[in-house]
Amino acid sequence: MVPLSCATEYYHLLYLLNFLFGFSVQCSQIFVPLVAKQVGGSDLQVGLVVSLYGSAFLISSLLSGWLSDSNGRLLFVRIGLLAACMAFGGQLVASSLSLLMITRAIAGVAVGVATPALIAYAYESGTDVGKFSSYACLGWIAGAGAAAFLKTFTCCSFASCLSCLLAFCISLVPKEIFSRKSPIVANVWLTLGRNYHVYLGVFLRYVGAYAVWAILPVYFVSLGLDELWIGLLWGLNFATQFVVMPQLHRFRSRDLFLVGQLLSICTFVGLAYAKGRFGLMGVQVLGGVGGSCLYVGALLAVLETGEEHGTASGVFQSTLNLCGSLGPLLGGAVSALWG
Repeated sequence: MVPLSCATEYYHLLYLLNFLFGFSVQCSQIFVPLVAKQVGGSDLQVGLVVSLYGSAFLISSLLSGWLSDSNGRLLFVRIGLLAACMAFGGQLVASSLSLLMITRAIAGVAVGVATPALIAYAYESGTDVGKFSSYACLGWIAGAGAAAFLKTFTCCSFASCLSCLLAFCISLVPKEIFSRKSPIVANVWLTLGRNYHVYLGVFLRYVGAYAVWAILPVYFVSLGLDELWIGLLWGLNFATQFVVMPQLHRFRSRDLFLVGQLLSICTFVGLAYAKGRFGLMGVQVLGGVGGSCLYVGALLAVLETGEEHGTASGVFQSTLNLCGSLGPLLGGAVSALWG
């Protein structure tokens, strides 16, 4: 354990680690639905494969975030990264639907173990949370680009495995942070109750966002856009977040949260009325700004209100994954009923 001030020298490594982690997660998951179909999965089973990852992530992030408050952050970061490396490697031999389900569930557990502890460590080390989060967005962009270039699930799984292994090696360099005299005995319900309005706001925004994202490519096709434009519009949102997030440290978390909610409302309304390519580009940029403000503002708000940073981060990540499970169902139902 080292004093808090000594950990700040590793912030460049934390940015790189978060980039590699984001790359490995995004590159690995893009072709999962297609592979599930190729190994004989029905539409329902394809949904089950995807939901297994999200459900495993939800449970493990909540548990590991809570445990990291009393057992240190880096232990869970390293365990999660190493387990994710093994899970992504296991996808190389996932030749049946059952094996694919198992490897994706393990991947969800592993990513859930590492994520809240990594966010808590970055916050406690004095790292700019907005800039730190932006490198995950950059990793997602790079992962999606790599998947488009590599084209096969086998190559993507290998790239994810290698990226996660490198992230694990980098995680061995920083030292654990000594920021308190005795371990925190975190209470999940107390943490949830303290910031219930933030978690509720995040839930309502992201369940709507996931509902929209689930049918957005289909909607773009209905407007006459091809795959190139769909990819450009999708990447524009992530690129905007990468640019905007590092600039948000100068603003109060509550103000960012409010602005993020307002801009998200404008984004959803704009998507309903924007028809041309440039109009849609503007809406995607607006969505990137709104998403950046809301994500960073909400994350800082829950981290600033107590010492249980791992638990708060775990509840935050679990909320996002709950939205990821419910949102697509909502989007599909609305689309089926009203078009």
